Amino acid sequence: MFEEERFTTAMLGRANCSLKPDKKLLNSKFEQYKYTSGREHEITYKKLKHKPHRTKPPDSDFSYQMSRTSCLFNHLIVPPKGGKYYYITHNEEEHSYILVDALTDTELAQFSNQEKLIFNVSAVWIGSETLALCIGTYLYLLSLTPTSTKQTSEQKLDFHCLLLGSFERDETAHLVLCYRTDNVFVHQIVKQNDSGKFEVTASIRQSGIARFVTVRGDTLTMISEGKLLVPEPEPEEPEKPGEVAEPVPRERDEEKNYTWTQTMEDVDVSIELPSGILKSDLTIEIGHDSLEVRTKGGQELFKSKLFSKVEPKESTWHMSTDKKRVEVVLTKYQEAHNWANLVDTPHYDPAGNLLGEISDLSEEELRGMMRRMESLNEYTSDKVDKSPLYTPHPELEECDELDGQQVLLSSFSLDPVKQHSLVELSPGTLLFSDTDRGFVVSHSVDACYYEVERDVCPPWQHASTFHAFNMVQATKTQKKYIVTDPGRKYAAIVDITRHVYIYSSTGEESTHGKLLVMTLDNSDDSEILGVFPRTESIVLLTEKYLITIKFSL
Repeated sequence: MFEEERFTTAMLGRANCSLKPDKKLLNSKFEQYKYTSGREHEITYKKLKHKPHRTKPPDSDFSYQMSRTSCLFNHLIVPPKGGKYYYITHNEEEHSYILVDALTDTELAQFSNQEKLIFNVSAVWIGSETLALCIGTYLYLLSLTPTSTKQTSEQKLDFHCLLLGSFERDETAHLVLCYRTDNVFVHQIVKQNDSGKFEVTASIRQSGIARFVTVRGDTLTMISEGKLLVPEPEPEEPEKPGEVAEPVPRERDEEKNYTWTQTMEDVDVSIELPSGILKSDLTIEIGHDSLEVRTKGGQELFKSKLFSKVEPKESTWHMSTDKKRVEVVLTKYQEAHNWANLVDTPHYDPAGNLLGEISDLSEEELRGMMRRMESLNEYTSDKVDKSPLYTPHPELEECDELDGQQVLLSSFSLDPVKQHSLVELSPGTLLFSDTDRGFVVSHSVDACYYEVERDVCPPWQHASTFHAFNMVQATKTQKKYIVTDPGRKYAAIVDITRHVYIYSSTGEESTHGKLLVMTLDNSDDSEILGVFPRTESIVLLTEKYLITIKFSL
């Protein structure tokens, strides 16, 4: 494949950021979506000549649920400019994979399967006319023009990889791919050399797979599960005889009775004690995100919510030898996470799913928020759930399918690769990503769209809001795909029961949004394998048909 990890992630200069939304883009007056009858839409079915290949890699390589949730396995291949629809089919007799034009049934390219096994297939576009395909352990490049199709490159890999993204830099094609080895997900940035082959320029090792990858300018933005794995630091050079190492200064908060330092794994807190205090006089409680130190007589010495999560069972404490301080060693929940402060500040919002400080809201805004919550609860109550279009789940529950896996939003500079911003997202906060343009996270009952831009820090900016969408998507327990159109006029949910829900709530001061519900023909009971949203239509790929739904908002 490629040379293994010639570059690794540096952790210097990283700053913690937040996803605090722009209050101007929120609408506390919004109440509910109003259902519109299906007369305003038209559904057409185009029968497919071949059955699309359904990617389902074994659990030992990738989690299908995890990849499906992030739409890594959207089997409908659409060029950036649209207008064409492709899919991959598998010819079991000839042991080959074929790229097919879904509109004309034309077989455009065939790839032999020398190993005679069924592989996972992933695809990304490089520019508007070059398609990169990863089939098992082979990487292909295809030139797709209106008049011809030509394979331009073939490269053997050492691992089964998934293609996650692409970008062009210095007029050179780059790919972002991922493979799993020794329970570690290795995300590699590879660039095309003069001979047409790809070579590694950087590697990022994590305990989970990336769900969103994009590059703007010199910045890579990634949303991934699990922890960022950093190589062990190189041993320091031994001190020369007669030299005395400079002590590392401890950070001290003014007018506070404590100092603190941190390493890659731990946070060390030193708290001053009143004279005469013994170890038996102390009560210390270490929570997942809090620390409290007090005497058994009730005197509070330290009590605060911490900057980030810790592992309580692995954390320890002891008295200093002079009995003047208590030393608390907190084990970080996420190794190599650089804490900007010991305690959590009122404005720090790592999850991005809170409404901010209540004190920042006016009385009118608070009343509007309460009315809105009451209205939305009524909207998902038993009265509405009697309709077959809804499932009886009014609670705003955790909707992520990753069993509570932590999600990290990071940005990296590329020369060299260095992480310079980080946001820890709570499980269920990331709702879906919009190809390589942006991503959507929950914020109370809303869903906030963050667009990734260049030459700004952090590179993500709150661009628009789907009002109350977090609430309504939580009721769709059988959802498979969540997408938005290029202009972000609507968000769509496609579920496994062959329903398509379109939610439109673009008005900043409106109290109601528009809901369209479309049901596919029951005669086609095949699985939905792909989706592509357009301005006033949505295209679906099933095992038998290419389906186009036209609607009016």
